[in-house]
Amino acid sequence: MESLSFTETLKLCLEYFWCGFTDAFAWPSGLITIYGSETIKNRTLRCFLLNGVIFLGSILFFNHITLPTLHFFLGKSFFALNYREDENNNGDVSDIQYSPLITKILDTIVALTYQLLWVYPIFVLSFVLNAIWYQEIADKAFRMHCGQPINSRRTYPSILNVIAGEIYRALLFMNYLIVATLVYVIPVIGPIVSFMYFCWIYAYYSFEYKWINQGWSLERRIGYFEERWSYFAGFGFLFTVITFFVDQFLSAGVFALFFPLYIIMAINAHPMPRNDESARFSSLIPYRLPVFWVANKLNNRIIGGLHKGQRRLSFNKIKSQEKVQ
Repeated sequence: MESLSFTETLKLCLEYFWCGFTDAFAWPSGLITIYGSETIKNRTLRCFLLNGVIFLGSILFFNHITLPTLHFFLGKSFFALNYREDENNNGDVSDIQYSPLITKILDTIVALTYQLLWVYPIFVLSFVLNAIWYQEIADKAFRMHCGQPINSRRTYPSILNVIAGEIYRALLFMNYLIVATLVYVIPVIGPIVSFMYFCWIYAYYSFEYKWINQGWSLERRIGYFEERWSYFAGFGFLFTVITFFVDQFLSAGVFALFFPLYIIMAINAHPMPRNDESARFSSLIPYRLPVFWVANKLNNRIIGGLHKGQRRLSFNKIKSQEKVQ
């Protein structure tokens, strides 16, 4: 098979990106799936109430009602620095100046108190409940569109392997998110690279439920994903646009609100390319883009350090026992 030129390969990657972008707009089919299952409908409604009404609603209420109300009522009593009396109004206060510093301090105290007593507890609760509901939505949608999930026989060694794999996976994505956040500070290209990182991770999160139900290992999932990097960049693009430019809690709330729909759309989607097309790609554009390379290197260093520390502890324990004997 003859390889494509750089321009032709770039055009092909853009076509894959567009396929992913359009698949992320398949909301009608996703809504039909939600409507067609009582389980999915119920869990999606719970996600909407918890994430949209309670979590996001409380943040918006605090920012647009609570703080302005505090500024209006408490500001007149506590923020006044000095005033000038108008002789013609018999000593009435006519010109009050307020301290931006005091206002900012009070805002910070009130915001931290509100976050500690309400936002963080709701965030933790929603994290746990969302994880359960997302899994139920994904399993039901997978059965509706793809058939029965592949469940391997659980033995004691396999359970240990699953636990070890989940720990490795959690560390991998934690490192990935750290890298995606840190690269943002790089001048000029940092925000663009960070944006693309989040496009990919949101797409991966959406498709992972499907791949797990298909019985794919973590290595196979990552390999499949990195070979279709342009498609998944397109699939996660819109999701990143609506979450990337707002603060942490708003971003988390918006993500949790729309994520059930993205899980369903991912189950119905068919990532491009469908088959191995590495021979067609120009040598100047990678067929497999190592999206998780940095996070994987950090993971291996952390795990290697833990192993070395464990061996050192074991060696010291043996030496101390020998001294005692």
